[in-house]
Amino acid sequence: MKASYSKRCGCKDPETGKRLDAACPLLKNRRHGGYGFTTRLDTSQQNNRQIKRFGFPTLTAAEQAFSHVEDLIKLARDDEAMRRRIGDLIFECKHGEPFPDVEEVRRKLRFGVDLAASAGTVAELLEDWFASRRGKKATTKHTWRQHLNHYLIPQLGEIPRDRLRAAHIDALFDTIEERNAEIVAAKNEGRAPYLPGELRKAPRFVGIATQHRILATLRNAYNWGIKRRMVDFNPCAGVELPPEQRDPARVWSPEQVGTFLEVAERYPLGLLYRIALLRGLRRGEACGLRWSDMNLNTGHATIQQTILQFGGQTVIDTPKSKAGNRVVSLDSETVRLLKAHRATQRRARLAAGDGYKDNDLVFPRADGRPPSPDWVSERFQSIAKTAGLPVIKLHEARHTAATLGLEAGLDVKVVSVQLGHSTTTITRDLYQHVRQAVLDDAAERVVALIPSRRGASQTRS
Repeated sequence: MKASYSKRCGCKDPETGKRLDAACPLLKNRRHGGYGFTTRLDTSQQNNRQIKRFGFPTLTAAEQAFSHVEDLIKLARDDEAMRRRIGDLIFECKHGEPFPDVEEVRRKLRFGVDLAASAGTVAELLEDWFASRRGKKATTKHTWRQHLNHYLIPQLGEIPRDRLRAAHIDALFDTIEERNAEIVAAKNEGRAPYLPGELRKAPRFVGIATQHRILATLRNAYNWGIKRRMVDFNPCAGVELPPEQRDPARVWSPEQVGTFLEVAERYPLGLLYRIALLRGLRRGEACGLRWSDMNLNTGHATIQQTILQFGGQTVIDTPKSKAGNRVVSLDSETVRLLKAHRATQRRARLAAGDGYKDNDLVFPRADGRPPSPDWVSERFQSIAKTAGLPVIKLHEARHTAATLGLEAGLDVKVVSVQLGHSTTTITRDLYQHVRQAVLDDAAERVVALIPSRRGASQTRS
């Protein structure tokens, strides 16, 4: 390729109104006008297109711009079709826009990304990916939507999808940490946090675990984009977050569980909490129990649905995982209490008449509708306060059930099946802790196995 260089300006002939371009007498002044180049893509009759670009402050700048174009065209080598495609990219650049980056075009060619396709934005990529996730659980899609709406799209959405870099993503998490600091400071000072837009309505601290999940959402979307040849690399690969630190679960001792159950008997949801504490059901699983899932003759409950809460909306869904579909064994006292509870519920349903909405739930609201999981959690903590116990979350009742099972000597596989974990590895990782009292007792039991020489000598004397 060859180029011709010239200098011209935008001045017009005062009589004709036509541009003077290179004929302007003021171009002798080095500060007047700008330099540019003209070249042709090739000399073939089929593709004899002319490339012009002016407005460079110096001749050197114009020469560098032409060299850039030349490097782009060289990427096609002897491929005439590729040469035309790269030429199209160059022609589409408007005046003042930079030419495509050589290395970026090289990567796209290597990975087969369509050069002619509009790059689109990060927001468009995220929305296309989200729309393609058919068949995913409502809880998963709700979490993804939260990540998109609150973090990824507001911060990164307008960036061209193929221009997103690790530095942009790092800036996102820097912003999240700044907001976290403001939320903590506002809480300590007893004021509302200074946050932008929608975040003021519901300020929420975003912990490291949630930050990892936000990054995972973006990573999944870009991996999908790579498979669709929409992008050629995943910028998340260069992002490092602090490692997740799992806080030790708070659990009750057997004595504390007994105290809670005695107090909870006086409350309508006391039996739900008993099942959660003794059998380790998730909150949504306990709320979603149906009488048709119960076999009180054999003492078994089949977990087949879960009740979830998204804001103020209650949703019925399938269990969290395939392993969540399981049969849970119930102790004889729980079975007795369930039979009594069913009889009481039948009388209440008859008394309510047509106003009762029968959903076959074991623990419905007074009118038969599904319970609010958040309200069930609030009542659990309220009863714990009434009982004078350390207040734990309802999910920590599940931790308590697992810990009690392990301390009772149950095999970890049995506990894993009871909890609905897909592997025992999850159970081991989550519940590798045991209460300090059990560790102290283990120390004494080990020492008791060793004969005491002191005791033997005292006996001989």
